[in-house]
Amino acid sequence: MRFFPFYIVILVYSSLSFSKAVSSNIDNLNGEFSFTEGNLLSSSIEASLGRSNNFLNSQHDKKSITTVDLSPELFIQKQSEGTLFQLQALGEYQANSNFSQDNHLDYSLLSKFHLRFAQSQKVFVTGFITDKYEARGTGLSLGDADSLLKGDTKRNQFFNVGYLYGHEDSQARAKFIAGYRNFGYQTRKNVTQQLSYSSQYFQGNFDYLMSGKTYFSTKIEYEDFSYSNNDALERQQYQALAGVKWRSTELTQLHLLLGYEKAIFEHNAFAEEDRFAWQVNFLWSPLQRLRFNVTSGSSIKDSYKIRQSINFADAYGLTVSYDVNDRLTLQLSGKLVNEDVVSTDSTISEDHIENLLQMQYQWQHWLSFFARYQYDSFDADIVLNNYDVQVISTGVVITF
Repeated sequence: MRFFPFYIVILVYSSLSFSKAVSSNIDNLNGEFSFTEGNLLSSSIEASLGRSNNFLNSQHDKKSITTVDLSPELFIQKQSEGTLFQLQALGEYQANSNFSQDNHLDYSLLSKFHLRFAQSQKVFVTGFITDKYEARGTGLSLGDADSLLKGDTKRNQFFNVGYLYGHEDSQARAKFIAGYRNFGYQTRKNVTQQLSYSSQYFQGNFDYLMSGKTYFSTKIEYEDFSYSNNDALERQQYQALAGVKWRSTELTQLHLLLGYEKAIFEHNAFAEEDRFAWQVNFLWSPLQRLRFNVTSGSSIKDSYKIRQSINFADAYGLTVSYDVNDRLTLQLSGKLVNEDVVSTDSTISEDHIENLLQMQYQWQHWLSFFARYQYDSFDADIVLNNYDVQVISTGVVITF
């Protein structure tokens, strides 16, 4: 019921036309929307029924449960001469059999405003906030799900301002953003407060057309982390990358950036760390109905563990989509995240694998059905933390 007044306000805004939702891409520092011309309004809700064989993410004491998920989505776009406003609101409510205390609501809100003041120049403002539930047996309760009566909730949010020069086909393009973000657990403050942090950051991108559709590309990033209750983790992080961006069509393009990243700790609790860094995103559509997406990248981030530690992560992903016909789509995706959790006296390796197989049938333009199989596996040097989970679910998506 809390969303009802908001929907009423939106629906009476008659200048908006109904359209399919625009996609978004969000990382820790910024969020972007794909763009479709005009004023748009789109809303949808996904409802699913699932069965998990290991709800508490335990190695031995596996608990099977049934879950019901409801996931609404709302997207608004208002465009006028020289300005563009976009907003996306997402929610997910999950109810569980046997473990009602773990029922929870996740949400996120992303908004962006663009102001164009010259033919190839604009400024923009971006804001984002999300609350996400951390399942028992993961995160702070890894390997010890029974230590909690219910899972934790963590919040990420950021705000930034930016400048963009050029457009997709320009000889040269540049984008700069400066912003502020913070992270904190919203539960068990007496335990989790030491993990809360804020940061100020800067990111710059510059592309120059070398030939045809190939750009030489550079990226620099700086972030300064502050902790109110954990001085040992205060640090400055740097990243510098260079490479190429190539685009043939919307579904065939390559982003390949290589370089280094470095972390300098303020209080010398950790040694200065630097290493090779990369970002890869390859989209390929060899056939009209077949699409591949390969992603990979490195990062330095918080480990989100009670023990003081920092995380060095390498991620690899592959998604394959195939349109059997105009209504039926098959999708297979896999992701591997290899992490070294470094504390003051030890290093622990953790591997997390996520696999998804999905079939979606578009029965009407406003109604589709889907079936999913998910397999997650966690493998670490600390064997007691290992687990695997299988989830089978089916549901519907209704678009308004």
